Amino acid sequence: MTKLDKNMRIAIIAGGMSDERSVSLETGKMMYDSVINGGYKNTQFIDVDFNLDIVLRKFEPDVVINGLHGKYGEDGTVQGLLEMLQIPYTNSGVSASAFGMDKFVARAVMKELGIKIAEGTCLTIDSSIKSPFDFPLVLKDPVNGSSRGVYVINNEKEWEEAVSEINEGRIFLCEKFFKGREINVAVLNDQILGDVEIIPANEFYDFESKYESDATKYVTNPDYSSRVCTEIWNASLKLHKTLGCQGVTRSDFIVSGDDYIMLEINTLPGMTAHSLVPMIAKENGINYLGLIEKLIEEAISR
Repeated sequence: MTKLDKNMRIAIIAGGMSDERSVSLETGKMMYDSVINGGYKNTQFIDVDFNLDIVLRKFEPDVVINGLHGKYGEDGTVQGLLEMLQIPYTNSGVSASAFGMDKFVARAVMKELGIKIAEGTCLTIDSSIKSPFDFPLVLKDPVNGSSRGVYVINNEKEWEEAVSEINEGRIFLCEKFFKGREINVAVLNDQILGDVEIIPANEFYDFESKYESDATKYVTNPDYSSRVCTEIWNASLKLHKTLGCQGVTRSDFIVSGDDYIMLEINTLPGMTAHSLVPMIAKENGINYLGLIEKLIEEAISR
């Protein structure tokens, strides 16, 4: 099958075993409802477990819409399984997913491309470890998403509390805090889709601000430095292409006046009611179902 067909067999995979399971289920449900209401009646929702290969072999989908997040879904693992099963799937492949998910690797690529990033280092956590930078700073789990495992630390007491919560021996990314506006840029099928500014309900755009709070505000087509806008749009597209990403990605930046840093690239952005890519797409004339259809078209055309 090489083009959209209302009779095509579509599998939507979501849920999974990561600590982003609840968000993934929300994404998957919205996708499923949209696709079914759009007339694609041969669609099956799959809450992913370790028997995914058996379920897929039985259903024999023409395409898989990947609504997973975090470990196993966003890190190249499920992509590898789908490659072995020779089933087309939405968004990025094995290597791009793995590189994008790993903040250490992504930072190294950003630096090589000349994209501005925060000063940072990797730390092996133990109870006696000292802060490598003056406060404020940020501690990040290098292979997690949805702001899980992120600590914004303002003083020694908060540092000690954060370190005590992290298992000893874990390797975390530590970065100097860069204060500014959070701007997110979406790339769809190797073209800039648009951007959105987040004004979070809390100190930073944490899990609660993303998925549980109605106080967080979003501004599409935000007004900020035109020079920085050009630079971060170019950076988003350059990283997307360099990693070999496909479908849609969302790159996150902090902008302060005429300066900025890139935080990360998301190779499997959320598609919930609070998610940014559908917001950006809508602002640019693409509704939720239309966005999914573009992702399916790209997947089956590879």
